[in-house]
Amino acid sequence: MPIISEIGKRSAKVRLLYAAIYAILLLGSVTMIYPLMLMLSGSVKSEADSWSIKPYPEFWFDDLILFQKYAEAKYNVYSLDAQRAWCKPVLSWRSIKEPAEVDPGLIRDFRRWRATIPQDQRVAGQVSGRGVLPENLRSYRSYMSRKFNNDLASYNLAANQLSTSWSNVKLPTEFIGRYRNRNLPAEFREEMIKWSATIPANELIVYDARGQYALVYLYGVYTSRIESYNQSHNTNFKSYADVPLPDSVPATNGLERDDWTNFVRNEIFLSYIRLDASLEPAFRKSIRAQYDSIVTFNKEHRTNLTDLDAVPFPAKIDDAPYLRQDFETFIKSPEYCPSESMRISSNDENFREFLVRTYGRIPEGYSGLGSVVAAADWADCMERKAAVRWEFTMRNYWQVLDYLAMHGNGLINTLIYCALAVITALIVNPLAAYALSRFKLPGTYKILLFCMATMAFPGEVTMIPGFLLLKRFPLWPIGIGVAVTILVFLILEKTNPKVKEKWRSLISLASGLMAGGIIVPALGPAVGPDFVTTSLLNNFAALVLPGMANGFFIFLLKGFFDSMPKELYEAADIDGASEWTKFWMLTMNLSKPILAVIALGAFTSAYSAFMMALIIIPDQKMWTIMVWVFQLQTQASPSVVYASLVVAAIPTFIIFVLCQNVIMRGIVIPTEK
Repeated sequence: MPIISEIGKRSAKVRLLYAAIYAILLLGSVTMIYPLMLMLSGSVKSEADSWSIKPYPEFWFDDLILFQKYAEAKYNVYSLDAQRAWCKPVLSWRSIKEPAEVDPGLIRDFRRWRATIPQDQRVAGQVSGRGVLPENLRSYRSYMSRKFNNDLASYNLAANQLSTSWSNVKLPTEFIGRYRNRNLPAEFREEMIKWSATIPANELIVYDARGQYALVYLYGVYTSRIESYNQSHNTNFKSYADVPLPDSVPATNGLERDDWTNFVRNEIFLSYIRLDASLEPAFRKSIRAQYDSIVTFNKEHRTNLTDLDAVPFPAKIDDAPYLRQDFETFIKSPEYCPSESMRISSNDENFREFLVRTYGRIPEGYSGLGSVVAAADWADCMERKAAVRWEFTMRNYWQVLDYLAMHGNGLINTLIYCALAVITALIVNPLAAYALSRFKLPGTYKILLFCMATMAFPGEVTMIPGFLLLKRFPLWPIGIGVAVTILVFLILEKTNPKVKEKWRSLISLASGLMAGGIIVPALGPAVGPDFVTTSLLNNFAALVLPGMANGFFIFLLKGFFDSMPKELYEAADIDGASEWTKFWMLTMNLSKPILAVIALGAFTSAYSAFMMALIIIPDQKMWTIMVWVFQLQTQASPSVVYASLVVAAIPTFIIFVLCQNVIMRGIVIPTEK
């Protein structure tokens, strides 16, 4: 019978009460859903939009924020790279605005020229990030994993790296762009070039020497205020982006010449420098000054030349990358390398040459490569908005899944551990509760009080004692003691059935304690040290044994079993059912709702176990998902941490939904009956 009748529902007061109840429920749902939405929104963010605290990802709806994230990812979370490419200040990703409009024809020409950049000179975007896993870094790891048959040791040897796992593999700095022409093994360098050929042209970074000169080098010398530069140089530029960079050294002495010389000798990418052929004798002289013999040169460069005169003269460093150190030492020396013999040939000069070859002239409106690159980046992003949004939405989740899949056996270990935890919880606890409920032992309430007392202490209190016990677990004493107890009880039951059961139990227990607590330890030195204590660390027994019996579960089950009708058991006795039949067919079959609660609790406890699993399982091969998630969180960005929490919550949510159905059936069906 309902509490409120149909007539009562028509009352204004009752309707107001209903409205208040629904309002409270709605408010409660908002307080639960809003934090969840904030976490989901945070799981797809990065540095570019981490400042925004909204329950939805803004880049889904705002093209400018999408472009800011695109620029951040493409330029590897390094704003100075965007400054070099765009030749304009990029103080932060949030400060980026829509680039100035550029002639669409120039953008088409730039794209055509960009596709022709030689493979060995390509600089890939989206290959590095602070705690995130960009698209092309995933591509690189996948390519190298296939190339070396997933053998990390072979990869490290070939790449001259020391990665501890595939999730730690990074691109060699030579191919990130800021550190060109590092010395890599020749064979691996060829593999890197093959991989770079798989990257789409719109994901390549196109630097400009003028951007590096004006917005990086001059910033450091004359501060970020253009007034300081104008005052010292007697110029009138509106911003550093307007400061030109001549192809060759200025003819007249002055600060412009000094700036150009210092920049080219010490700061510019070596791949932008071209040396005059007349410098070859000076280069030979420099080589002889650095190396006393060809043996020393060959040993340092891993070459097999016959004489120092056979060392090639690199008019550009790309001709002989292994001579990077010698090339750098040579251009820094005014004695061997005069400034007049050096020339800059960066992407701006190369693109100008392309335009001249195509049109016979440089089109009107071309103000430099930087503005064209910025406009092309915007066009690339807008033309692929759906794909870019999907990448940023899933990127952090791919990283979490990639990390968990590549580290040990975390997924399998967790699956086995949770299955064993649920099975043992559904066996041990119901058996203990059934004994307390059915047999009315004299110390039942004391046992229940002891079970409830275990809830007064947090799990952290038992970590150190649990670790010590598992490290020196008395496996044989316990096993032999239990076996002797059962054996003595059975013998007494057969030989002296008139003896009261409690005396038989006490004698059996005393015999078991004597055998396991005194005799076995006494025989230990003779048999061996491992006979008395055995280490259970680094196996599933260490994970499962501490949680097999749970005081709260026993208390909960005992109360549920007590509520069952005694007539059922009396009828089972009349039918001649054994105790096992009554336990399994009656008690367990009618206790599915409470068993679902126990299973959910056991699964949640096992799945979320972190600290105890970390302490008692030092071996990484036995770590569970939660331990690996913690390791990921120590090195990942906050957004990836949010993503890892979302991924880790999915199994718990699924198990809860499945158990909830059983629990609700147990609540609703008896009520309907």
